[in-house]
Amino acid sequence: MSLDVQQTISDEAYRDLEEAVGPENVSREPAVIDCYSWQPFANDNPERWVIRPVAVAMPGSTEEVQALVKAIGRHGLKFKAFSTGWGAYSSPTSEGVVQVDLRRMDRIIDIDEKNMYAVLEPYVCGAQLQAEAMKVGLNTHIIGAGPSCSPLASATSAWGVGWDCCYMSYSGRNLLGAEWVLPDGEILKIGSLGSGKGWFSGDGPGPSLRGIVRGSTGALSGLGIFTKAAIKLFNWPGPPQIKTTGMLLDADSEVPENLRFCMTFWPDRKSQDEAIYKISESELPYIFSRTGLGATISIATPHLMKILVKTKAIRKAVTADMKWGCTLIMVADSEGEMAYKEGVLSEIAEQYGGAVINLTEAKPVIRMFLMNFLRGTAVPVVFRMGGQMFTALDRNDTWDAQMDWAGMGETVKQKWIDRGGILDDMADNPYMVTYEQNTWGHCEEIFQYDPRNPEHLAALEPIFVEFSVEAAERCMEPLSSTDARLRKIISPMMGHYTSWQQKISGFLDRDRAADTGMYCDEVDFDVNKLEPEMRSRIEKLVEKYSWTDEGPPE
Repeated sequence: MSLDVQQTISDEAYRDLEEAVGPENVSREPAVIDCYSWQPFANDNPERWVIRPVAVAMPGSTEEVQALVKAIGRHGLKFKAFSTGWGAYSSPTSEGVVQVDLRRMDRIIDIDEKNMYAVLEPYVCGAQLQAEAMKVGLNTHIIGAGPSCSPLASATSAWGVGWDCCYMSYSGRNLLGAEWVLPDGEILKIGSLGSGKGWFSGDGPGPSLRGIVRGSTGALSGLGIFTKAAIKLFNWPGPPQIKTTGMLLDADSEVPENLRFCMTFWPDRKSQDEAIYKISESELPYIFSRTGLGATISIATPHLMKILVKTKAIRKAVTADMKWGCTLIMVADSEGEMAYKEGVLSEIAEQYGGAVINLTEAKPVIRMFLMNFLRGTAVPVVFRMGGQMFTALDRNDTWDAQMDWAGMGETVKQKWIDRGGILDDMADNPYMVTYEQNTWGHCEEIFQYDPRNPEHLAALEPIFVEFSVEAAERCMEPLSSTDARLRKIISPMMGHYTSWQQKISGFLDRDRAADTGMYCDEVDFDVNKLEPEMRSRIEKLVEKYSWTDEGPPE
């Protein structure tokens, strides 16, 4: 769609939107609409991403969302919900879409200290919930996209993991009861809420639909709009408030006495992996991450990074000598517990030849890093090096499988770095976390690019496809099912899951009122425009792994 095309909405339809949420909360002014046509992430291709909505509406309650969805359906339009946003996934993918901006729904309805959960609306952000939860000795999972993102959105409609997953699990598993406005405007309450028993459980004694609601990545508003959700909270043994000034690399935080911030380095991959298994089994970390040292340098000093990558000695130190490392924060409810954790970490390091650097005493370092890690604030600064970044994901799996994925990603990235298709971050730049203090892990292979560089933009689709094909060839299921191109390639290899999504969408949304571009729509993606070698690899995969049937029965 051309950028200079302005879609229109009929006066009658517009009046119905005004009736639903109030005239002051609806707009079709070009200047307002254009503000919604750009998002900071994955907004690299105007022809694909910048599609203007026909109008913007801001409901303030579940009842207004319900009235709005019904009005949109009556006029043959579509809706696309938007909470705190972050990427182009929140924007319309087709014409005739009303952008539903949920920013007026920003209330924490309840924090149940005894049962350890919070009930909140879509525009509550992670930092807001965390600040309130800490006052009563609790904490909330915050995804890597940062503390400005909506916990409700990542639990019901999207995805995301964070450095705290080792202790606080991840979004989909933390969803308890939810209030859901379906595409026809009807309200469905799931979990224990569906039986009028409160918000404490996502799986009954009411209907449990969490697999359909979110699955692996969520429907991104393709199945309706979630207006309230209960999110599981976790223990926080620190102070009710951590005094912090400044932001990101200028942050300065007080450090609780019952907290330790450590970096560990290991002699080789085998030692690192075995040590991480032991660290997880011993339930030591509150925060955990394996991030390449090159990633840290590119985030903290992006201009210096461009010089360092050309320095052989430093490059060797980063990519070989100090390659195998991880960072963890430990917290404890007592001095005895902390002494135990420090002792166990020391024993693991001795057993596997590792080194533990306790940065808690390095006050300038820990004071700057602390809240960046507790809130995931530092992750978005990965944009600094070139202005944009993207991640290649596979399905969550064992730590060994994720390390294999990281190694494969490093190889793919280095090829494209050598070609000039992406920025040089020394290739080893995974965003890796463990889950629930066990052997389960997550890895995103980050690559950075400059959207002003035509060669970088031209490389994005081939890189994206190559990562996906590499994953499939190694039996590592690709995760980016929000992308219709990838759905077309891998759906035949995965039981034609897109057909199942389309059946679910057709059942819940008979009038096609939801924008399903990021959920289950088909796409005219011409595989033949890929390089011959890549086409051949895809053909072999489809022949080897395709299911014989074509999806669910009618």
